[in-house]
Amino acid sequence: MGTAHDGLLSLVERSVRAEVGEKVLTLPVACRLCGSDGVDEFEVWAGDCFCVGCLLAVGVWDGGDPETFPSEARAFPWRLVPSATPLPSQSSGDYFRCSAGSMVFQVALALVLGKDDVVRRVSVGLRCSEHGGLHLYVDNAHVEPSESCR
Repeated sequence: MGTAHDGLLSLVERSVRAEVGEKVLTLPVACRLCGSDGVDEFEVWAGDCFCVGCLLAVGVWDGGDPETFPSEARAFPWRLVPSATPLPSQSSGDYFRCSAGSMVFQVALALVLGKDDVVRRVSVGLRCSEHGGLHLYVDNAHVEPSESCR
């Protein structure tokens, strides 16, 4: 793993609070159509991260992209559970920008897996491609299975 993602992976890993018996899995996100080297770039709007090259969504809100995750067993349709922790805006007009004004990021996920190896919580970190600044976009958000995503 290159140093470009080291800080980003550390950021998302530190955000999760795993309980006894839970595991934490951190991974950089790469677009399944544009490449798999972990340096793909994403724009962030409408509460999700979209590949700059093909506009494919990561599926943060609905867990709907099984290719994003390391195994089919860990990928299931979910919805983020509302909590006291502010979550990204779901308005399609709200683009996320880094402090330098850029809208292009590298993305990493931290998944908290239960004893049954199913995702329980998600964190999403962004690394500004322009200046390397880090931002925790989704902070240890609880997820629950969602039939409406199937």
